[in-house]
Amino acid sequence: MPELTVVTAFALLWAVIVPTPGPNSLMVTHLALTRPWSHVGVAIAANMTAIVLIALCALFGMAAVLVAFPWLKLAVHVLGGVYLIYFGVRLWLRRDGSSTQQGNSEAYPTDRSPYLTSASRGFATGLSNAQAVVFITSIFAASGVLNASLVTGLACVGVMIVMNVSYLSFLGWIFLKPAPRRVYERFRTVIEKLIGTLFVVFGVRLIVRQLAGD
Repeated sequence: MPELTVVTAFALLWAVIVPTPGPNSLMVTHLALTRPWSHVGVAIAANMTAIVLIALCALFGMAAVLVAFPWLKLAVHVLGGVYLIYFGVRLWLRRDGSSTQQGNSEAYPTDRSPYLTSASRGFATGLSNAQAVVFITSIFAASGVLNASLVTGLACVGVMIVMNVSYLSFLGWIFLKPAPRRVYERFRTVIEKLIGTLFVVFGVRLIVRQLAGD
């Protein structure tokens, strides 16, 4: 059985962290403004798959590997940062005037597998923050997860996913409403560039913080 005191301590810490703005929430917001709910759901599911992988890496000591091999840690930061910058630049260069009616906006490249595109966007955005394995490890340590049983650790991963899915789904639900979409339609170019800029900022910060030794 999971150790309830440990799971509770972790849940309280994670509840404070979940609403923190970041690439995942930005990705869901953008999808909710430009695609129907089904795409948002697929992206969230793929995003959570990436988060589970990162959480399991933290649970099984991957953070120690990153510390032991600085070049690997640097590579993880740089690759994640480059992806976020790449996506942000694409939003900046996106053609104006694309229709977003009925959830048919092509904020992403036109292809024959739109659901696959949304899923890959969600997964890649989650995985771009793979360096978070170190951060999650610190949360596991602070709440006692690392000294608890494997069952307790897996229960905490489950709590993490439930909280993340709940928050991202709520965020998606808000921005799928007609009012936010009308605002997006009216100020599409400005909003796209703002979201693109935020992705670039997240990406640059990810790289700069690692190069600075944080």
